[in-house]
Amino acid sequence: MAFLDCRDAALHALPDLAALDPDGAYRADLASHFDAMELRVVQLAHGDTLKSLRPQRPRGRLARLVLGPRPPSRQLANPRLEALRRLVVHAWHKGFLLPASVLHEAEAAGFSDTQIGVLVDSIGRARSCPGGLSGSSRA
Repeated sequence: MAFLDCRDAALHALPDLAALDPDGAYRADLASHFDAMELRVVQLAHGDTLKSLRPQRPRGRLARLVLGPRPPSRQLANPRLEALRRLVVHAWHKGFLLPASVLHEAEAAGFSDTQIGVLVDSIGRARSCPGGLSGSSRA
């Protein structure tokens, strides 16, 4: 079985972390508070919808016949990175009005209040930019 390596094409389709912070004030904070894998999760989770946070339901036999197999899950296997992804998705869609459960989940996964604050603040600043990341508002 052969696989097509689309990593380079996918990297160009993702928003740049510099776009999270147009004036560069928080870019150093993000890099100093998160490692490379966590920054990559922040970058990838930008395009996720709130629907991606819901667990997938199993498809019945008829649904598999009509719709085909279930699409791959958006959830990450690493619980720490999944907590970060959930935090980022909520922050992009709800801004500073985050559910308390998401904050507690991120803290339980090992993220400090400082890390959570820097991340949510940088996403909030990116949401408030006139052009945003893709030229449209995410509210």
